[in-house]
Amino acid sequence: MLLLGELRLQATRESLLPVTYFIHSIASSKQLVSSSLQEIELLLEEAITQIIHFAYPNRTPGEMIIRMEIESSDAEILVVSLTDYGEPFAMDLIPLGGGIEFERQVAAESGQANVLTLRGRIERSEPGVLTALDRELNAIQTISEMMTTNIELDDLLKMIVDKLVEAVGAERGTLYLVDEGHGELYSKVLMEDSSVLSEIRVKIGEGLAGHVALTGEVLNVRHAYEDQRFNRSFDQRTGFRTETILAAPLHTPQQKLIGVAQLVNKRRGEFSSRDERLLVAMASQAAISIENSRLYAREIQQRLTIQELNTGRNIQRSFLPAALPERPGWDIAARWEPAHTVSGDFYDMQKLDDDRWAICIGDVSGKGVPAALFMALTVTVLRFAIDMHVGCSQLLQQANRLILSFNEQSEMFATIFVGYLDTASGEMQFASGGHNPPLLYRARSGRFERLTARGIIVGLLDEVTFVEEKVTLEPNDVLVMYTDGITEAMTLSNDEFGVERLEAVIQSCAAASAQELTQAVIENVAAFTGDAGLFDDETLVVIKRTAHT
Repeated sequence: MLLLGELRLQATRESLLPVTYFIHSIASSKQLVSSSLQEIELLLEEAITQIIHFAYPNRTPGEMIIRMEIESSDAEILVVSLTDYGEPFAMDLIPLGGGIEFERQVAAESGQANVLTLRGRIERSEPGVLTALDRELNAIQTISEMMTTNIELDDLLKMIVDKLVEAVGAERGTLYLVDEGHGELYSKVLMEDSSVLSEIRVKIGEGLAGHVALTGEVLNVRHAYEDQRFNRSFDQRTGFRTETILAAPLHTPQQKLIGVAQLVNKRRGEFSSRDERLLVAMASQAAISIENSRLYAREIQQRLTIQELNTGRNIQRSFLPAALPERPGWDIAARWEPAHTVSGDFYDMQKLDDDRWAICIGDVSGKGVPAALFMALTVTVLRFAIDMHVGCSQLLQQANRLILSFNEQSEMFATIFVGYLDTASGEMQFASGGHNPPLLYRARSGRFERLTARGIIVGLLDEVTFVEEKVTLEPNDVLVMYTDGITEAMTLSNDEFGVERLEAVIQSCAAASAQELTQAVIENVAAFTGDAGLFDDETLVVIKRTAHT
């Protein structure tokens, strides 16, 4: 006897597919073909099924040993033996043809070996000729390779369907994917005499594919038109005639259902139990490939989104002043820190004449891209209004009118503080559109003034009035403009940084430079929030008068 191979495995239904591949892989490697090879495989399948049920009645699976050998004789005989150590029982096997011989040695006592021996004549195939198993293994290998390739999902689905159809020997195949939002399965199929992909949808629980998705069962339908779950509409539209259907769920390794694989019309006969196991095995591989393709597509989309947001951030930065005013006797610094990639905060500084500067700070409603777009609009409108050489209150009125004219659909708005600073005298005229009152630290008294002016949010109402106020900065006074991302920064326990803490930082750093004070505020806010991180955009403008000019 020439030993070809030996396989040890547990007596479970999960072992049926490895047994099939064990037999055919050896047969393929030795170029063995036989009209009886399939019958040997089917008899082994029936024998293992009986062993599972009768040899281990307590449902604790035992070990099975399968050996493949060739008898030394002029006519080569393939000998396959199946050994188990379960409870002895009389096995009932019906030969299917092909000249198969078999004998069963049943142990006298429990725990001793029970042996089934199958014999059948074999022949050698010509080199290069693919067997059925070769095609199956090639199909599984192809789908496995897809797991590590970056293929567009539609192309991947077509490749998987083609391989399933080829391996199982079906006329057609369809892969349905789960649409969780609608509780449906959907698939794109190529209609007859058309180059257009038509999407078909099935409710989960309806039809054969829907039933598989709902129950997780494998369906092998031998007469489609006799099954009440079968939907005939596709056949009616295409003129195709469905006879047999094999369908299996697509589950990820985490047992998440992502779809259903369905094959139609076995080319020769009906779909077998072996076809069922093959489809289940390939469906598992396909599910991983599909998920990987989705993850890759999602990663590419995220990269594109990040790239677009970074571009948006750079564009936003271009709306901020390229340089801050440098005037004798004045120290000015600013900080713009988006909570995410883009921001709804802004500040601006535009020269009015030799000594006067328009200084603005604002915060638009909303977050993310909409806020970033509205920020760009608001800065553009403010610069247009500044060029009209009107006072602070008139500037906000013009901005309010223009923003409303562009704002009928978005319903967004902005809080804005604008001041006209005369660097020669230190006087600043200002108006507010509902913005946080800037803090003016008086160096001589060590006290704070909050710059308030009557006015409401910009871009909200048609008829609004903004009242203009004025104040004078003395030497060593410090003016801090800020957005609510500073004072409303919160800890994980929902404590706010608040205006009082901001004033404490300003007072402690009043002798420092404007840039050092700005950095101190940002660092104190970060230390206060800790693990909570940056929740909202943070923007600061610090203006310090260092001496008389």
